[in-house]
Amino acid sequence: MRLEASLALYRMYDQEVDLAAVRLRSDIMISRLVSFREGTLKTFLEATPDRKQIIFDVTSIVEAIDQNLDNLDDSQIGIMLSRMHANIAPLTNLSSQSVQQSWTRVEANLKSLRILQRTFLTVVSILILCWFGLLLMLGQRNRMLATSKKQGELLNDSLNSAGEELRVKNRSLEYAAYHDPLTELPNRAMFRNALDTALGDLTIYDGSVSLLLIDLDEFKSVNDTFGHDAGDRLLIQISERLRNFVPTPRMFCRLGGDEFACLLLGKTMDESIAYASKIATEIAAPYNFLDQRSGIGCSIGIARADEEEKIDTELLFKRADIALYRAKASDLSRVCAFENHMQSEFDDRKMLEADLQWAVAEKLINVVYQVQVDTRSSEVTGMEALARWSHPTRGNIPPNIFIPVAEEIGIIRELGKMILMKACAEAATWKQPFKIAVNLSSIQLRSPDILDIVQDVLVVTGLSPSRLELEITESVLLSNQDNILLSIGRLRSMGVKIAMDDFGTGYSSLAVLRRIPFDIIKIDKAFIRDIVSDKEAEALLKLVIDIGSLLGKSVVVEGIETMAQHRIICAMGHVTGQGYLFGRPASALELANLHNDERKMISYD
Repeated sequence: MRLEASLALYRMYDQEVDLAAVRLRSDIMISRLVSFREGTLKTFLEATPDRKQIIFDVTSIVEAIDQNLDNLDDSQIGIMLSRMHANIAPLTNLSSQSVQQSWTRVEANLKSLRILQRTFLTVVSILILCWFGLLLMLGQRNRMLATSKKQGELLNDSLNSAGEELRVKNRSLEYAAYHDPLTELPNRAMFRNALDTALGDLTIYDGSVSLLLIDLDEFKSVNDTFGHDAGDRLLIQISERLRNFVPTPRMFCRLGGDEFACLLLGKTMDESIAYASKIATEIAAPYNFLDQRSGIGCSIGIARADEEEKIDTELLFKRADIALYRAKASDLSRVCAFENHMQSEFDDRKMLEADLQWAVAEKLINVVYQVQVDTRSSEVTGMEALARWSHPTRGNIPPNIFIPVAEEIGIIRELGKMILMKACAEAATWKQPFKIAVNLSSIQLRSPDILDIVQDVLVVTGLSPSRLELEITESVLLSNQDNILLSIGRLRSMGVKIAMDDFGTGYSSLAVLRRIPFDIIKIDKAFIRDIVSDKEAEALLKLVIDIGSLLGKSVVVEGIETMAQHRIICAMGHVTGQGYLFGRPASALELANLHNDERKMISYD
């Protein structure tokens, strides 16, 4: 409309409107028409053909004016004004429609904006809630982290505690693996490790290693007499002395049972022997034991290795064991050092032990019988059963050799039971009720099943208990007298007679004759040997016989070998005699005449 007004004024030659002003309005109109072809306005104008036509007409007019403005005359301008005027109403109407549509779109947009606002608010609310949720979750997470941290610390402390406990247990297990639980001394495994190390490089240890094996004497008697608890207490006291022994050796250990060992480094053999003697003296000192002071000895075997003769652990132990065996067998010294000749003797002894075990298992130990007679009437009153061993290659081995071996290797109970069974079985076949005397070792008498063994033998053989005499030596009275007296009393209550064998050669005294409930005194042949030429020996024998008679004990005199001895003994009183004068030990086959009813008399010149 402004273009139309400017063009009309220009036609009227208004001085305020020139051609430039008209062209300016034309350019403005053209630029506005350009916007009709863009954006939402273009969409609006192209929505209907009428609108497109109106815009087309207006555009054609404006472009015609713009192109021909300089050349237009009044008639042409009039035409242009007419055309423009004809489009003013449609264009105004079109503008109204556009504005109306714009308002409609604005309202729709406002509505959409309100919806968007509500959506935004909802989203913001949700986001705020989510933020609070996140804060709660973060707080929960932090609490969980704190709890986890605390639990982690507790777990770490627990693991540290468990680790320390495991280390303590490992140390405890390692200690237990290498120490004796009773004495807390190093055990055999730890000792062997130390010995292996020392033998592995002698130069580090002054060129020599000495091994001392220590074995307690008669420790088994302590266990049998006082019980194993008492024996354990004694071992603890001995171990305490070894632990505090000065000068300190490389190591003391308990090998097991009543066996200990000592490892010395850099000592000569003489120095090792002197050291062992000090140990023996220390161990032998009295102990406060069961409310009394008691002592126990020991035997020590020594073996030594040096750079000149390098030997291994097994051989060193074997040599020390051989020396220990010699020390235990010696009556002079309980300390013995290994010498090369001992090896063959030891091997021979081990063969003898193996042969004896086999002989006992196969019941190859024979029984012979020596007669006992009334010294005045010469009438046979009984027999003493004696063990004999005929070795297939060594010949006859006397009982004073193989009986101690049987005691040392622990088969004396089996051997004693076999001798008792054979003797009682033989005596049961005799027509005359002669007594049968059987030796009983101290180990057998201390055995808890001795009563059952004697009872079983009597039942199996059918021998009357009154015919059985069990001979014991005075050594059984050295320990556990109460138990020994109880066993003796029970045997006597069964009807069995108890004889004190070898009386006067051991530890007996007049108090023993009064206290011990035995029935028979057997006087050792040592009292008999010199009675013919020595009046004091004769008087001493007479004194013992008289004491026995006064106490109501039967007396058996052993070792009568000559008539002169026999005449002197007959003059001393009514006693039983035994010895080569009356007969040497004979086998059961040689006693065949005992199987008839005739009374047996011994004749001698």
